[in-house]
Amino acid sequence: MDKSLHLTRFGHFQFTMEDVSKASDSSLSIDQALMLDVATGNQVAMEKLIDNWKDSVFRFFDRSLHNKADAEDLTQRVFIKIYYSASKYQPKAKFSTYLFTIARNLLIDEINKNNRQQTVSFEDGWINNEAEEPSGEESEIYEIIEFAMRGMPEFQCTALLLRVQRELSYSEIADVMKVSESRVKTWIHRARLFLKKSLEESELK
Repeated sequence: MDKSLHLTRFGHFQFTMEDVSKASDSSLSIDQALMLDVATGNQVAMEKLIDNWKDSVFRFFDRSLHNKADAEDLTQRVFIKIYYSASKYQPKAKFSTYLFTIARNLLIDEINKNNRQQTVSFEDGWINNEAEEPSGEESEIYEIIEFAMRGMPEFQCTALLLRVQRELSYSEIADVMKVSESRVKTWIHRARLFLKKSLEESELK
């Protein structure tokens, strides 16, 4: 496998291969098939994976760290890590599980390195980049939620974010975070209760 990886700009590889090969195993997802192609040195397949996932990965880091520069750097590191480890890839789980396992590990390293609490903007529309900027009372509510998330443990934030942003199942989140499904449900339940309590307390002030 050619290890000469070139990032010409964020999220784009310089490539020389002409085509992404067709997967002969119909049981594989498109992304799993692309990863197997990447393992053979096909950089067009790598380009396709980046196009498919760069926005989701960037949002994951941006909502977690609230720092676009760090989010962009970590996003690039995820895909570089995927590229160099492609030869060891086995399509045993969904590609999203594999991808966000790598992303979460890098996130934890970044948080530990900077010794800081992550911040997450939690609201369905915002996380999916579908909502317009809030105004008035809505803006105040979002500020309260965002402030509350700063006091939430990383594992609760990540579980909640994967559930809302990526709509992963509890089982898939458990695979990413290497814990039981029941623990994931507990984390997400507590995270939502924490946010609800924060909003209720703000109304009393």
